[in-house]
Amino acid sequence: MAEAKIFAGPRIRRIRNRLGLSQTAMAGELGISPSYLNLIERNQRPLTVQILLKLAATYDIDIGALQGEAGGEVMERLGEVFSDPLLASELPSPAELVDIAESAPNAVSGLIRLYGAYRETTGRLTDLSGAMARGETAAPPPRAQTAYGEVASYFEAADPWVPELEDTGARIAAELRPRDDMFGAIKARLRALHSIDLRILPAHALPLDRARFDRHSHRIFLSESLSHEEKTRFAAIELALLGEAALLDALAGETNLKSPEAERLARLTFARKLAGAILMPASRFLRAAAELRCDIVHLAQRFGVAADRAMERLATARDPEAAPAEFAFLALDASGNIETRIPGAGFSTPRFGALCARLPVFDPTPSGHVISAEVETPDRTSLIFVATVTESFAPPDGGPPPRRLAALVMGTEAAAATVYAPGGAATPRPIGTTCRLCERRACPARTMPAATRPAALNEYALGMSDYDPA
Repeated sequence: MAEAKIFAGPRIRRIRNRLGLSQTAMAGELGISPSYLNLIERNQRPLTVQILLKLAATYDIDIGALQGEAGGEVMERLGEVFSDPLLASELPSPAELVDIAESAPNAVSGLIRLYGAYRETTGRLTDLSGAMARGETAAPPPRAQTAYGEVASYFEAADPWVPELEDTGARIAAELRPRDDMFGAIKARLRALHSIDLRILPAHALPLDRARFDRHSHRIFLSESLSHEEKTRFAAIELALLGEAALLDALAGETNLKSPEAERLARLTFARKLAGAILMPASRFLRAAAELRCDIVHLAQRFGVAADRAMERLATARDPEAAPAEFAFLALDASGNIETRIPGAGFSTPRFGALCARLPVFDPTPSGHVISAEVETPDRTSLIFVATVTESFAPPDGGPPPRRLAALVMGTEAAAATVYAPGGAATPRPIGTTCRLCERRACPARTMPAATRPAALNEYALGMSDYDPA
């Protein structure tokens, strides 16, 4: 894996100004020339190990603080903003992007938020224009759409490990019996503690719902079209909503989201997290993961959950007494829209625009099967993708089952302790972030031109894509 270079010019300049030193004075104390220090401060030279150690020894500076206030994700987002066609003629160099992010981090955060609002507004205008062209009387999209985006952004930025939910989930799981029949155990607990019966109905009896709680009859109805794993999960979610309402209210209230819709969505998301902690208590789950070397199929079978839920749990569960294994998790709908995104493992996804079509999560995979592949990012980082497709229920109208695409992403070092360790025989698959930010040539999956490279426009050869960069 290529070692990341540290460009920290603005921070070095701020340190020098705070100390009241001239470039000549600081350069003398560091044992370098003033011209070289000037290049460092302008982000035209990286900090070497020797200079880092000299800075720490001379000025009592925490080296970790020089690793970068602008993380890789911020740089990715900023790159996306400037890759927009509206700014194509103003595209700054990577060094300029680093300089902007480090010099004015608050301004950069505001710029990214402003661009997100711009993209959302233009998307709504496009939808409205299309509706008007078709002669429809269209109202603006409801505020709930904004609430979904607000809640998604909140949980992507928040720590996925919520101790209150984990402790509560572990306690409830320890009380459930029999352990080898979680659906039956949850059904019995609902009846014993809440006087609620759980019933499974034919699909035609619930034409509009997968599950429904009838408060008048004190019954929860589940559609028989749901898989057994999803029936158990829905039952666990209802158990969380009914039994831990005060905890869910408190957590949702602490989010400080802007609208009641967003707060209700956050509350439901916390309930789903609690259901995961009930079905897969962290300590038991991590012990099983170590025993099975993170084999997703066997983990899912042991805990009676779908493979995508086991993947998500691996990305969130922690052992307080051990260093956490760093996994990223990604879940998409059949159209490629991101439903859940848990960052980690050095893998980043675009906040705006489509994902790279070469990601293994898009490989044709039969439902319930798990595949793995080694990929290589543009900075030559190797990652292991473990992907699956889940079809959790059959619609009553006879249409095809909705497909949920999911992937667990890990570095090659973490993968070495799993059944997905790279064998070394196959060449890693090159991937990108999104087409507009990717400079790879001869990519058959490219669907948009690169914003950072001119088009090839070769009249004598037909490239792998109509948008091949030069």
